[in-house]
Amino acid sequence: MFVLDAHAHMFQPSARESPGSVGDAEAAFKLMFAHGKSRMASPDEMLAKMDACGVAMAVLCPFPWMTLERCAENNDYLLEVAAGNPDRFIPFAVTNPRHGRPALEEAQRCLEAGARGLGELHAQPQGFDPCDERLMGPLVKLAMTYDVPLMIHVNEPVGHDYPGKGPVTPGTIFRFIESFPGLKLILPHWGGGLPFYELMPEVARACRDVHYDSAASPFLYRSDIYRLAAETGCGKRILFATDYPLIPYERTLADARSGLEGSACEADIMGLNAARLLGLDRA
Repeated sequence: MFVLDAHAHMFQPSARESPGSVGDAEAAFKLMFAHGKSRMASPDEMLAKMDACGVAMAVLCPFPWMTLERCAENNDYLLEVAAGNPDRFIPFAVTNPRHGRPALEEAQRCLEAGARGLGELHAQPQGFDPCDERLMGPLVKLAMTYDVPLMIHVNEPVGHDYPGKGPVTPGTIFRFIESFPGLKLILPHWGGGLPFYELMPEVARACRDVHYDSAASPFLYRSDIYRLAAETGCGKRILFATDYPLIPYERTLADARSGLEGSACEADIMGLNAARLLGLDRA
């Protein structure tokens, strides 16, 4: 079965090899990585693990850096890594909408250089309001012009706290969705539970271009979520994703396969949905 990880992270060597040296301007990175205990992976390490676990391709997402300097550094590295492994890695690019036109220029630069999507954006550490139409409108227009998906971090409004859990919940992101119809949108971490609101017909209509990825799912939900979310009618818009290297591939794959056992949507969710979204030949 074709398996595509629709949401993994890879850091530039300077951040990966010396996370404690990243400056105070990147407060979110320092909180999550400066202690040096969080998992990071080099391209060779990630490819070896993908080969061992049967993962054919992976989307490489930069970290949601606060400064455009760090965004550009991570973007350039992922573009380089993907160019050297075009059959395995698909590069996304990150920017920080809070910086206005320079942020837009960074996003366009990367799309011209081969980025296949924009994100993962994260409103809390990056300090922007996704419902600010004047701020977000130009970036959305850019994504639609280049016909690429935009990925915005969303999380569930209840349950345990963890680093990275922020205020963008289903209600917030639904206002964004209503403001920008037609945008190819990826909502990580099951969109904070938004698929289940698609049982409401008006929500389903508004979300027809929204895809949900399963990044970090074992930290958040029982494996049943794969089957239950597909049964809401989202089966063609769910993307298997891991947040690798946060969680080892062995665990995320076992979780997904347990949740999808016997499901008619298994092949779609494990890779074909993402292939269609990204315009890959596998679709």
